[in-house]
Amino acid sequence: MEKENEMYTKLKIIFAWFLFISVQACNKQNDMNSQAQTKFGYSVTVSAPKEYPVEVHEGWLMDEHKKFICAMPKAGVANTGWLYDGKQAGQGGSKIPYHLNLTYVAYAEKKFYTVDADLPTDKILAEFNKGFDVEGDQKVEGKYPLVHDTYDTFTVGAAPGGVVVIWLSGNHNRVEICRLQAKEVFVDRNDFYDNANERTQEGFFDKMFEIQLPEAAQEEIREKGIPFGLWDNYRERFKYRFVLQPYDEKDVILTNDIRYYNGEQRFYLRPNELAKGEYELASIPYSIEPMFTKYHTDVLFDDQEMLSVFKELQSKHPNKPMDIIIIPTFMYTDFKLSVKCEDEIIPLTKYKVKGVWGG
Repeated sequence: MEKENEMYTKLKIIFAWFLFISVQACNKQNDMNSQAQTKFGYSVTVSAPKEYPVEVHEGWLMDEHKKFICAMPKAGVANTGWLYDGKQAGQGGSKIPYHLNLTYVAYAEKKFYTVDADLPTDKILAEFNKGFDVEGDQKVEGKYPLVHDTYDTFTVGAAPGGVVVIWLSGNHNRVEICRLQAKEVFVDRNDFYDNANERTQEGFFDKMFEIQLPEAAQEEIREKGIPFGLWDNYRERFKYRFVLQPYDEKDVILTNDIRYYNGEQRFYLRPNELAKGEYELASIPYSIEPMFTKYHTDVLFDDQEMLSVFKELQSKHPNKPMDIIIIPTFMYTDFKLSVKCEDEIIPLTKYKVKGVWGG
């Protein structure tokens, strides 16, 4: 009996040791997998609406240990537009950024802003891992097959009112990560800019307002002021899809490159994916470039019309999805667009068809 107990104890020790070794091996493998999945190379840019340019004073990204990843790029005036990345200036990294610090000047508002905030790292990592599909570089049986890719640019957008939005972008795809709020801060113009003419703080702002803003934007601001809140309105999401109604009932949308007013972009490459007719929760569309069986086009939407029509339909039909209906004229010389929700249809009138190609 005593020998049996001794043998049982030895077996328990051996089993415990084996279990410990197995757990350690699994943990090591998981750590290796985790390490492999959290390394994504990216460049860093700063952007702003064309009419409301900004310029970086100083800033940086930090990792989970509060260690420096890279500086925010000082690439001159940022005014590439809300839908596009800024100029690249050799800044970037591969670690997932955990914290953003950025101080910049907003020339239209004649003030400096600063934002010092943690970032939603789980979402950033998830989007990097999710990625998207693109056409490959090598033909297979005469076609370019789809391959999986991921984002390669981390962009910080700054809009009036201290609105700061983070996106990941790459190869016709762009996704919003988060929205942050910057606060006004004082920065002496001599610490930011070579004050060769010895201008006052107010004189610096007035002169840069004239130099950096387009004349049309200057007049608009003098007459109507700055449209604070507009960029948050762009972030409102609606449930909708695009529906083609061809006159011969045979055509389909094969691909569709969609830009949204909130700065996102998605390239739908799979015809079978579009054929499902699924609704997406998205911002109002800025533009679409659908490719049909023989033709393709480029349509620009008016932001105020889309916000007005979408909100009107949602007020009458709460939580009901909407269809943006595309009707080509004979021989695809033009397109008529409208928005439908349940049994109500509102024609669109302010969109622009940039052209029709193919045939």
